[in-house]
Amino acid sequence: MTERLVRRYLLLAVAALTLAAWTGVLMRLGMVYGFPAWAQNFGAMRHAHSHLMYFGWVTLALFALIWADLPRYTGRSLPRGVGVQMALTASMAFLSFPAFWANGYGLTTIGSARLPLGSMVATFNGLTWFYFIALYVRATRGLAVRPLAVQLWDWALALLLLASLGAAGLVSLVVTRAEQPFLQQLFLHQFLDLFAVGWFGLALLGVLWSHVGPPAHGWLPTFSLALLLTPTFLLGVSPTLLPGALFWVAALANAAAAFLLALHGVQLWRRRAALPALVWLAGAGLGVVLAVAALLLWPGVWHDYAGGQMRIFYLHVLLLMWVSTALLGLLETRWPVGRQSLRWMNLLWLAGVLVMIGALLGLGLAPQLGQPQLFWLLAAAWGSLGVAIGATWLGVVLLRAPATVSLQ
Repeated sequence: MTERLVRRYLLLAVAALTLAAWTGVLMRLGMVYGFPAWAQNFGAMRHAHSHLMYFGWVTLALFALIWADLPRYTGRSLPRGVGVQMALTASMAFLSFPAFWANGYGLTTIGSARLPLGSMVATFNGLTWFYFIALYVRATRGLAVRPLAVQLWDWALALLLLASLGAAGLVSLVVTRAEQPFLQQLFLHQFLDLFAVGWFGLALLGVLWSHVGPPAHGWLPTFSLALLLTPTFLLGVSPTLLPGALFWVAALANAAAAFLLALHGVQLWRRRAALPALVWLAGAGLGVVLAVAALLLWPGVWHDYAGGQMRIFYLHVLLLMWVSTALLGLLETRWPVGRQSLRWMNLLWLAGVLVMIGALLGLGLAPQLGQPQLFWLLAAAWGSLGVAIGATWLGVVLLRAPATVSLQ
């Protein structure tokens, strides 16, 4: 993919991050001050926010970075169709926002028809991912040696396929109007959680290793890490619905996967001089994710804290503090922009993320500590504002920068 196309899709990814971030501000401020008349369906807004982050920001950015780096490993040009695939992925990702805003995964009335718009657009998004996978398989077919980054991308895409089966299950429940709470929870978390922990996590590790170069020596897990990550989506299912035996399978696999992730983290930390400035915050986010995996083994912790605000805290640590921050750092290293502008943007992003994460933790613990939640709601709102302004600032800086981007 040419420099021009990499720039285009990374800019679109940042635009998706910006729109999703400002939607988060609306949600946080609305919880304190009330919602405007045009934004009354909080559940649908939450779906629009999260799916744009998944489809438009992280997935689109990862696709662009993988395509940018892959020719170094294959020694040949990307297959024909990459431009079409990226255009379709970006278009469907942005269409997911109004589709989910209307009524989430529910049915939306259009004329005389009632359509599951969110499920339909999610399906079309999935088709573009399959297109990416087909092109990726063609591009990497016949490699005599599959470097660490390529192995991680291989297994990341395998988990993306598995997560997509959860999306297909959700669509089938909506179409058949089946009332199956356990299956609904199972398919939902197979899709969203395995998508985030599996596809995002492994693909991001691959991009990081592609950036710093392979480790000088030592074994690092790829297939074993993917295998252990697979059942962890069960931890998202409500404790009232998940059998105890399945919890322990997922929790033990989660702890073992955390150990393998830590092996990557230690090796990457040794190469921190080659990593972007935001690695400090991203590394701290990964550390919290690993700590949570260990805490879940403590009796009663999962049952008491798996849902509600503590789940929201964990998802923001994973997606905002770890994945998004690392991606922003990687994106900045490829763009010829002024370091001073990025320094202030990074400080604003850092402050916003830390305030928001701290506030979400406070919200989760407040009921157990008997504390009022209003202070933490306000803090989360102001933190989300810092994140949104930081993302907007970055988009403006990148848009005004020279029309080149580094292809490593």
